[in-house]
Amino acid sequence: MDISAEKLKQLRLERGLSQDLLAKQSGLSLRTIQRLEQAGGGSPESLLALSASLNVSPQALRHSSVPTISHWSFAQRSVQLSALLLLLALHLALVSLASHGQFSIYLDLVSLLFLLLFVPGVTLIAAGPMGLIMSVINLSLLWQRATGSLAERRFLQQLYQLQYLLCYSGALVLSLLGLVSVFYHSPHLSTASLQGALGVLCLGWLYAACAAELLLRPVLFKLKVSIQAEQHTLAN
Repeated sequence: MDISAEKLKQLRLERGLSQDLLAKQSGLSLRTIQRLEQAGGGSPESLLALSASLNVSPQALRHSSVPTISHWSFAQRSVQLSALLLLLALHLALVSLASHGQFSIYLDLVSLLFLLLFVPGVTLIAAGPMGLIMSVINLSLLWQRATGSLAERRFLQQLYQLQYLLCYSGALVLSLLGLVSVFYHSPHLSTASLQGALGVLCLGWLYAACAAELLLRPVLFKLKVSIQAEQHTLAN
């Protein structure tokens, strides 16, 4: 029987078991556990003993031939990065056409700074410093495969789902604050100034959509596919 060394180690760690404790529970020697986690393989008896000790099906410990979208080759990563750059170029082209080359009308430092502080700030409160650091570091999933244990990927998925919602929540808060200010000063504003102020309020939603849809949604999709593929493998 072809026991997967990676799956055996992952399942053991997820259950908080040491190699010695797993050896005692399964009735196998510590040396056998170490060898299986290093090279895989093993006998049918070892497979059954380990699956019983880890409370999983024997198939969950075997090598899987099911390909997953999260396993990116170098060529696939290049294609993905090229697609991101093309999407960015298309976005800039549309902005240029819509503004007749005046990119400055799409820049509002106050809105941008508010969102840049709002999303990490709430993430820091909700997930702590380590959660915030993980959310920044793992944005590399845009061009890398999803790795780590199943528990880590689930945590990242929840973290990025939170940040996805925070992008739009921040835009909503920004719009409400802006509307209060605009209506308070509206008696002193000309029609052109009022229209300009309302236009600026829309920029927060633009920044939120760019961050949520261009950065977080692709990462969430990759994590979701990776988690579902592993759950399917473990279930079979």
